[in-house]
Amino acid sequence: MAVNQMNIINDDDMKNILVTTCDADSKFPSNYTAALTWKYLEEKQPALTTIYQSPLFYNWKLDSLSFITRVTGLLRSLLMLGALIPFNINTMSIFSFSLSLAKKGNFIHPGYQMDDIICLIRWMGVTQQRLRISMIPVPVVSGPTSGETIETEIMEWARQARRWTIGAAEVFHYFIIKAKHIPKIAAFSWGFVFIIYYGVLLCTAGLFNFASTISMLLLVKNVPPIITYIMYGLFGLQMLTFLVAFIIDAIIVRLINVHEFIFILRNIFHFISTPFVLVAYSLVELYALHEVVIFGKKVCKHGASAKNILN
Repeated sequence: MAVNQMNIINDDDMKNILVTTCDADSKFPSNYTAALTWKYLEEKQPALTTIYQSPLFYNWKLDSLSFITRVTGLLRSLLMLGALIPFNINTMSIFSFSLSLAKKGNFIHPGYQMDDIICLIRWMGVTQQRLRISMIPVPVVSGPTSGETIETEIMEWARQARRWTIGAAEVFHYFIIKAKHIPKIAAFSWGFVFIIYYGVLLCTAGLFNFASTISMLLLVKNVPPIITYIMYGLFGLQMLTFLVAFIIDAIIVRLINVHEFIFILRNIFHFISTPFVLVAYSLVELYALHEVVIFGKKVCKHGASAKNILN
């Protein structure tokens, strides 16, 4: 409807029009449009090859929420910066693209809850290449899950984690169906990193680490010292990665002019609790994946979590 109202006759003019999609709980910086335009022009207007993504941060009353919600928000920002954008896995929630790419790909499919990843797959089919995700160097604030009490907040957190997991499973099914329309190398490379990120990193890594630690402590006898040192080393590396997320958070609140007050002891508690939050998140994902296996399409619904407390 918007394209019809603009009455664009020449399709080449569409490469000069950029579209941004966002959620209702999005807070844009004042220079977002300028940063997007600068990035697009600097890269010579890659209208049919590139989608633009700002790093998302969830510092919207994040200091008033529980450690489960805060840790999840910090790790999601870290994973976007370290995985989703640099490995061109998928855009999320708030992203921009040329109108020419949208029109060639028949816009965005309204029948799927994970429309950001679905349109990426469809557009790879019409452009016959793997699309690149370019980072816009300005942060955007998105609302975290929340609730009036700790109990309702955890319920909303679990609801969101379940919905994301079911959505990712639905996306993978969609990708398998559409992969025949995408060049083999592009389809294989994207499908591989998608499985590693959603299947291994998010779902099974936390459970594997937890199960291996328990087995080493209770079941395995006479463990060689080198194995013990390796286990401790890997755990230390993991905690160092988590520490990066907390360091980024301490810096980003100054850049986006968000006032937060988190006492140092509370921050240390959140840091120590990070592995346990990941295990809980993985358990929710494991449950959600079995829901998809048993019930199929019936559970693929957009059950958005409540965010009334953000008002």
